[in-house]
Amino acid sequence: MAFARIEKNPSGEGYQALLLEGSSFSITADVFRSLRLSLGQELSEEQYQRLRTAQMERNCRSQALAYLARREHTAYELTQKLQVKGFDRTIITPVLEKLAEEDLLSEYRYALLTIEHRQRKNPEGRALLAQRLASKGVNRQDAQRALDELFNEELATEYAQRAYQLALAKGGKENARLLMSKRGFSSYEIRLALEQE
Repeated sequence: MAFARIEKNPSGEGYQALLLEGSSFSITADVFRSLRLSLGQELSEEQYQRLRTAQMERNCRSQALAYLARREHTAYELTQKLQVKGFDRTIITPVLEKLAEEDLLSEYRYALLTIEHRQRKNPEGRALLAQRLASKGVNRQDAQRALDELFNEELATEYAQRAYQLALAKGGKENARLLMSKRGFSSYEIRLALEQE
């Protein structure tokens, strides 16, 4: 016995899976084609649920890509945003895994861009940046790799010098060390900056 039927959307765009008793949901043309559906096709409850899951995954992927088109995100950030949009974790997790496999979602890329952005505006020490990345859900391996790449001896000295100049402007020489320490610079990095004075 049929549980639902595939019909044209009343709006004329796309299709819908119409429950014989109850509500319906829209089906995009790409899901309609990929699952080789046909107008008037009757669905069992199991087929209906598989179709619903396929459409939810497609909608979730589309929303995730819209977020990624604006800026890089971590899987943690995307999960939070997608849950607010009403997607369940059982749908979100495989979608994000697939995006990561396709290199459309990269926590390493996110970490690099975050570090570069923060260091341009108001330089911070490695320890504070590591904490910031962890709070955004960047996995330890990708965070470490990005920090290693952007915190070689030369760049660490440059960041510390820039932070020291900003600290001098804000609080004078006596407070500069304290301000740099609050910005996550180690005593070694602070010493590097002071040596260049």
